[in-house]
Amino acid sequence: MATWRQLERIQKMGLARNIGMSNMTVAKLEAVLPLCEIKPVLIEMELHPCFQQQELFDYCVGQGIQPIGFCPIGSPTRPERDKTAEDVADIQVPEVVEIAKAHNVHPAVICLKWAVQRGQIPIPFSIYENEYVSNLRCTVEDPLTEKEMEVMKTVDRNCRLVKGQVFLWEGAKGWEDLWDLDGTITK
Repeated sequence: MATWRQLERIQKMGLARNIGMSNMTVAKLEAVLPLCEIKPVLIEMELHPCFQQQELFDYCVGQGIQPIGFCPIGSPTRPERDKTAEDVADIQVPEVVEIAKAHNVHPAVICLKWAVQRGQIPIPFSIYENEYVSNLRCTVEDPLTEKEMEVMKTVDRNCRLVKGQVFLWEGAKGWEDLWDLDGTITK
């Protein structure tokens, strides 16, 4: 809580309008939110069609916390250290490809449309101006239909792509310890 207290102090000083958290779980949020003097406005988390984190997403929305989704198109260019054989490439999932063909766009555009229409704020990575413009434009033009949004729900494979192996502490059994997979905080 020491870091959060400093963020609260920064906001109280007027140096930040809002403060937020990242990479939380429901168990961690249930433990920390009652201790907050200032509730986080947002939670940044991995969110993409193949990793929808519905329980965490719904929990945040229910608490009035805005979900911010990193890796919204599935991070196909993430570092090799973060890749495993079980990973699913969102932009290659047949349902996503089929919807993209119906809209005459790249599957990545469908991932962004889905994210915005779902109610999260996607933060795709790019270094190219034409991609920035395309990413912004696609969120307000040619929305997905209700049927397409229902199809996108079925794409979830619970496939976390950024597992966090590089953030493990001494004594951790594996990356799963970071994410409280059984609902219990691992120490």
